[in-house]
Amino acid sequence: MDGKQCAGSVLGLANQIKRVFDTTTGRCGTQVRILNFVLVSYPDREIYQKDIEEELNMRSASISTLLKKMEAQDFIRREKVSYDDRLKKILPTSHTVEMKEQVERHVTLLEKRLTAGIGEEELKVFSDVLERMQENMELTEKGDRYG
Repeated sequence: MDGKQCAGSVLGLANQIKRVFDTTTGRCGTQVRILNFVLVSYPDREIYQKDIEEELNMRSASISTLLKKMEAQDFIRREKVSYDDRLKKILPTSHTVEMKEQVERHVTLLEKRLTAGIGEEELKVFSDVLERMQENMELTEKGDRYG
């Protein structure tokens, strides 16, 4: 499989996962991923927009737009921190905390569907390859040439 086929396959799978997850949850899958990250982390640590950007490997503008929508929908709230007026921590609302089990079920079900019939060793190899591909793309984004 050459690079073009590989990229197309990864993008196609990502689109397919997004469609299934959006349909299963009844809402934007990326919002559910954000909620899951916030809920799993809360209350053990403070979460900031930068943490979500890194966790989901998404750009600041995209996450900012999603967080604004989620705040308007009463899924999260942003709270200023005392030591930096520009920084706001992301907190789940009480409504969202009540949804924690449901969100975790959706994420677990998606993982089970996605990995059904795939052995632990195969998943480890796949995970290693994905990590290396992400590293390659990070180098590309930083200006290193490819090919």
